[in-house]
Amino acid sequence: MGIFTSEISQFLSIVGADSLALQSGILAQGVISLFVESLKLFLILLAPFVAFAVVIHWLEYLTQRRMSERLGWKSVLWTGWLGTPVHELSHVFMCRIFQHRIDDVALFEPDRDSGRLGYVKHSFQVGNWFQEMGNLFIGIAPLMGGSAVLAILLWLFYPDAAANAAQSTHMNPDDSSLLQIWDSVVAVVTRVVTLSNLTTVRFWTFIYLVLCVGSHMAPSRCDYRGASRGVIWFGGILLVSVFLLACAGVNDQQMINGMIGIMGPLFAVLGLAILLCGLTTTLVIGLTALIPRRIDSRGKN
Repeated sequence: MGIFTSEISQFLSIVGADSLALQSGILAQGVISLFVESLKLFLILLAPFVAFAVVIHWLEYLTQRRMSERLGWKSVLWTGWLGTPVHELSHVFMCRIFQHRIDDVALFEPDRDSGRLGYVKHSFQVGNWFQEMGNLFIGIAPLMGGSAVLAILLWLFYPDAAANAAQSTHMNPDDSSLLQIWDSVVAVVTRVVTLSNLTTVRFWTFIYLVLCVGSHMAPSRCDYRGASRGVIWFGGILLVSVFLLACAGVNDQQMINGMIGIMGPLFAVLGLAILLCGLTTTLVIGLTALIPRRIDSRGKN
């Protein structure tokens, strides 16, 4: 009997160990699955901002290069007097938010040799996660600040069109598509660019101010380098947040809908900024088509 009891005990211990190993395997698979879903949602959230930055940078490059080639380097100053202070003040604002020390600021100080029109020098405490993460937002601040100023200009010059843009933020919680925002912004632009508006001083003043802001709102190479310091912190915090929500039982679709509900107004403003900048770039290329290209056309890329 003692031998039999001992064998049963050994059998149960083996079964228990196997069960524990099986449960551990299932748990590991669940954790991996949650991590993969968290990464997917992170990329979904990140993709629109990356696309926006790429498009704005490309439009700015085309506009400034065209003006520099056809009108000379000083033509960049015709827009930089407004666009550069908006760019630099956006950096300053985020420096304040994330408690960086501002060492020096030049809101508009053109330098033809370097192509620099202004700068903000700031420093932070190494090891402070909040300040280090802030580098990301400080680096991309001109995108947000410039977009906000473009939205304000639209409200000032065309309040009806701006109200139409605001309606694009009131999305159905069950609709996860960004096409609704895009279609609404396109509708706004079609209301602004009409034959009757083309003959008004208001329209061309609006276009000029949009050109000033839009052609200087892309982060510089230095800005992107600075922003890279905060990507790891921000990405890690975001991934952990999404992972915890997944552990709490929030499914993918609920997260996506929640993200769009929160980010919808921002996406609408960013989409509006792209279309307004695209419009001004098109007009610059068209209006300078008959002007011969200059040999000395160095400008800020």
